[in-house]
Amino acid sequence: MTDIQPLQLVPRAEDIIPIIQRVVLKLRGAADAVVQSVTPLTACFHNVVLPIAEAENDVQGDLAADFPDTSCPKVLRWASPEQETRLLVEQALVLFGKAQAALLAREDLYDLLKVVKDKGETLDFESQKLLDSYVLDYTRAGHGKLDSSMVKYYLEKRNLIDDLRSQFNKNIRDDESGEWFTTNELDGLSKELDRYPDHEGKRFVTFKNVDVQAFRRHARSPATRQRMYVASRKRLQQNKQLFKDILCLRQEISQLLGHDSHAAFRLEKRLAKSVTWVDEFLRDLRERLIPSAKREMDQILAKKASYLMDQADEAYQEDDPAIIMAWDVDYYSRLIEEEQNIDEEAISEFFPILHVLPAMLDILASFLGLEFHRISHNQLDGAIWHDDVQVWDVWDSEVHEQETFLGYLYLDLFSRPNKYTGNQNVNIQCGFQKRDGGRVHPATILMCSFPPSTSSSCALLKHSELVTLFHELGHGMHDLLSRTKYVRFHGTKTPPDFAEAPSVMLENWCWMKDELKGMSLHFTHLNPSYMEKWQATNPGQVPPEKIPDEMLEKICNSRYLNKSLWFLYQIAVAQFDMAVHSSTSREELLRLDETKLFNDLADEAKMITDTSQSEEDRGNPHLHFGHLVSGYDAGYYGYLCAHVFAAEMFQEIFAKDLRSREAWNRYRKDVLEYLWRKPR
Repeated sequence: MTDIQPLQLVPRAEDIIPIIQRVVLKLRGAADAVVQSVTPLTACFHNVVLPIAEAENDVQGDLAADFPDTSCPKVLRWASPEQETRLLVEQALVLFGKAQAALLAREDLYDLLKVVKDKGETLDFESQKLLDSYVLDYTRAGHGKLDSSMVKYYLEKRNLIDDLRSQFNKNIRDDESGEWFTTNELDGLSKELDRYPDHEGKRFVTFKNVDVQAFRRHARSPATRQRMYVASRKRLQQNKQLFKDILCLRQEISQLLGHDSHAAFRLEKRLAKSVTWVDEFLRDLRERLIPSAKREMDQILAKKASYLMDQADEAYQEDDPAIIMAWDVDYYSRLIEEEQNIDEEAISEFFPILHVLPAMLDILASFLGLEFHRISHNQLDGAIWHDDVQVWDVWDSEVHEQETFLGYLYLDLFSRPNKYTGNQNVNIQCGFQKRDGGRVHPATILMCSFPPSTSSSCALLKHSELVTLFHELGHGMHDLLSRTKYVRFHGTKTPPDFAEAPSVMLENWCWMKDELKGMSLHFTHLNPSYMEKWQATNPGQVPPEKIPDEMLEKICNSRYLNKSLWFLYQIAVAQFDMAVHSSTSREELLRLDETKLFNDLADEAKMITDTSQSEEDRGNPHLHFGHLVSGYDAGYYGYLCAHVFAAEMFQEIFAKDLRSREAWNRYRKDVLEYLWRKPR
């Protein structure tokens, strides 16, 4: 085995600001040294670009603090149980953002970078890409287009946008709001009751995704579903003005740089190069999906009508069988699934996360030539921020017949207070090539919000959650296997309209019977106490260890159930994103009612024809959708592009043999390791 890289220690609260200050000093010092020692006559890649790149690499390796998008501080901001730590990280990242703006304001550094580019040295592909990237960063800060005073003005506005974005997302992270329900109102949610402690006959349910989704799919009372739906969409009003201000500032500074809109500015660094192309792509995709989506909605309407005929209870007397309300879609979709004998609760019993996770790692190890070793908890002192966190060291088992260390995989999988409520992969440490030719290895984390264990069972995954976990592991593998020289291009730092494609492609294996069978184990076989509690409600029965073939058949046959409606909603979000970021004037944005626009597009996509809801009750779901202010602005269409790229990649690489070592080696080498550091 090669030597293993030590685990990074989680910084103490009092160390966070000093760490960022050291990072800032190192980056500023590198820039100062370049400007002081190099003239336009002597400027070249090795004395201008390389020192800056090495400083970026060094702050990764030495201080574990990269740019705010991918740093260890970001992990603490989203996952630390300590409020003081979260607040200090916010302050530190503001300092870092301002320091980055100060570097981008430097005309002296831009002049040298431009000289190097104009000299046209012969460079390897990744080094040329690095030079081009630096020059583009400076031109996108106004150099070559604006005078120095306007560059300063531009960067001040950009810093202000960052402050507003930070507050917008902090409001989302800190939101612990919810709604009180009586036990009777929770009819249909028996499996979730453990998560909602009883308080004098009522239970408080948060507006976190996992709870809202449970209500939409399982709450039997239409009034209960409606109340949860409406209340959850009306929250975070404090983000309304923030969102409007962000839109207006983005439009202003994009036009300063000569772009028609913020969307046009953002697409400069994307694979799709024009707003027109994106709009046509979304429009064409929508038109292709509408016929099948209508058939899906007709099926949901038919299910509602037949269901209501069988209901004698008062709760359903005023429910119109000819109208689908917004809070009906998920409920009746679930009933259609059950009609096809797809019982997600029964399925989840075969996918305890304690078994599924190691099984997934075994699949990836086999296909990609890896080994994963879990680090014992007593070796993680000072290296994790919560006891839920697991860490695995990852090894390449096929390099010169000996294992080679690749990096660390962190897992923080369960929902808890004051933690990010979605599912994502976040880089903690980028990999890069050191000056001596050796490597600093990456560390990556899956930060998810799966329901934790209950009093009667361990944590179980619905099939959709299993797909999500494998998807995020796909990002983790991209992060761990990337082999770039420079941190700037590490892992998933690809154009956003491609970044999701490798993980979307891997989702295919979650719809294959052999893989699902291998991942399955009925949770009662993990611990005798689970079997005892299960048999208390299922007397005289012993569940099989592995998921039955007939259940697998039904899962796989359900893959495209209501998929057209799902895609139409994703298209609606992407169209909203492009619309609000394509405005060409402040006046146009001030007139825009973005709440109504979002709801109109979403209701049309869901084929909701009911018009009885007030605008207030339709809510403002875009105000708790952080993607629109955090990296996916004018880029949400990338999720849809990813499905196109993923389908092409799957067909090209794996169509002949899903388990071919040659195919998997090609995927690893050509996509995960080197895709954006080689010419295509």
